[in-house]
Amino acid sequence: SELFGHEKGAFTGADSDCAGKFSVADGASLFLDEIGELPLSTQPKLLRVLQEGEIQRVGSDRTIRVDVRVFAATNRDLPAEVAKGRFRADLLHRLDVCRIEVPPLRDHKADIPHLAGHIADRTRSQLGTGPVRFAPATQTALMGSNWPGNVRELENVLLRAILQASSRVVRGEPVHVEASDLGTLSAGLAQAAAETPAASPSEELPLREGVQEYQRHRILAAVAAHQGNWSAAARQLGLDRANLHHLATRLGLKQ
Repeated sequence: SELFGHEKGAFTGADSDCAGKFSVADGASLFLDEIGELPLSTQPKLLRVLQEGEIQRVGSDRTIRVDVRVFAATNRDLPAEVAKGRFRADLLHRLDVCRIEVPPLRDHKADIPHLAGHIADRTRSQLGTGPVRFAPATQTALMGSNWPGNVRELENVLLRAILQASSRVVRGEPVHVEASDLGTLSAGLAQAAAETPAASPSEELPLREGVQEYQRHRILAAVAAHQGNWSAAARQLGLDRANLHHLATRLGLKQ
C-alpha cells in the first residue's frame, strides 16, 4: 500500500483511495532508503515496476503505467544477502545499474573538521547557544576515533558534548567543548594512547609529503575550531588570511 497505493475498502481502515509513492513520483525520482530491509514477499512486486513500469494498487485489478527513476540505498552487503537467500538476485541486478560506494568515515578523516563545524553550527541554531569552540584535545580525539557508526555517530557524540559544555556557560556565551565532554570516546582514546607508543602519521611519509600532511591537519583543525571562519583560523595559525588561502589551495583543501 505504501509503495503502490490502495483502493477504498481494500482492507480495514482503507477509508479512501491512496495513490502510493510510485504514483506520486510518476515522471520524477523516488528514493528508496534501506532497500536491503525490503521483505522477500514485496521484492517481486518492486521488480515488476522496474522491469515493466507498471503498478497495481491493493484491492484493484487495474494496472497503472508509471515512469519513475529509482535511487536505492542500503548499508547491507546485497550480494551476501543474495547468497543467503534474503534478497532476490534479479532485483539486485535490476537495481545495480550505477553504483556509488560511500566510504566509511574512518577512510576520509580529513572531512571530520568540516563535518564537526557544520554539526556545531546546526546545533547552535537548534539550541540557541553561543559560538561553539573545540579545544585542541577535542579535535585530536575526534580525528583519532574510527567512528564505526560513521557520521551519525559523530553527530550524536558532538550533540551530547555541546549540550554538556553549554551547561557550564551563560546562554549566548561561547561554548568551549573539551575532550572530557566527549565521554567514552575521549576515555577510550586516552587508554589507547597510554598503551600505544606515540607516533605521527606524517613521520611515515617522505619529508615533503609529511610536512604537507601536517599542514593540512593543522589548517583543518583551525578552521573547524572557528566554525569555518578562515580569518580566525589564519590568526590562530599566525598567517595572513590571503597566504592561508593560497596554502590551502596548494594543499588541495580549497579550489
